[in-house]
Amino acid sequence: MKKRPNISLIRKFLIIATTGFPEQKFLGAFYVPFLFRLIPQNYHLSLALNLISISPHYFGQFYPTQQILSRSAFLEAEHQRMKVSRQKLIETKVKPYIEPHMTVLDHGCGPGYLSNAVSTCCMQVISVDISSGVIACAKAINAQPNIKYLAETGKILTQLERSSIDLIYSFAVMLHVNDEVCQNLLREFFQLLKPQGKVICEFLVADDRPENAQNESNSILKKVKDKYTLLVLSRPLEQIKKIIQDAGLELLTISENEPSEKNGYYTFELAKPSA
Repeated sequence: MKKRPNISLIRKFLIIATTGFPEQKFLGAFYVPFLFRLIPQNYHLSLALNLISISPHYFGQFYPTQQILSRSAFLEAEHQRMKVSRQKLIETKVKPYIEPHMTVLDHGCGPGYLSNAVSTCCMQVISVDISSGVIACAKAINAQPNIKYLAETGKILTQLERSSIDLIYSFAVMLHVNDEVCQNLLREFFQLLKPQGKVICEFLVADDRPENAQNESNSILKKVKDKYTLLVLSRPLEQIKKIIQDAGLELLTISENEPSEKNGYYTFELAKPSA
């Protein structure tokens, strides 16, 4: 019997090969966007789906029930699942705050499924992600005339006009970055928002911060783990409130994402106070 390849080992190698700098920049390797220039346009969707299946953020990774599927069937199934789940997220968490004339910022847009869903109910979506590779994938999978995709090469403020955004949403971002990055992002959101503009973002709330979230160790093993595995950081609610307040934003509401699961994931509604 022919021995099957170790899918887990292959995927770990692909994550290392496609991750850029700094940490957590999945599909951020400099060469990933160039792959789209090397192949014909009609292959871009297939390339993009295969690429985002590498990252730990997006597609399920060959769960036992999916092993019976062919590679193409697996990718199509995950593509459709993402479309449906992101549409539901927009309908429940974002759409109530959107009006047709608005300019909306999708921060941490990934492959653009949320951007695509929200593009039908606002004037413009500006979609930003730290990974230039995943931005290239988003353009191939979820391009729309009113979506502008940008790779975040430094501060968002260097690319966008201050006080130009009506609404910012940012899911699965704040719980993957350290406190300093989180604070800086919220301060940038404050600068980008129009007066009374809103932020919808997600935090993982826990009474006590786990030891492994303190980022105190400088071991080589930890540095490798921080770079190539998906970090998930919880914060006490009072600390989150302080980060929000220090950024100049006002906390309006907090809602539990999945009340039945009691998993600590909450959506926060923030606002920029009027001048």
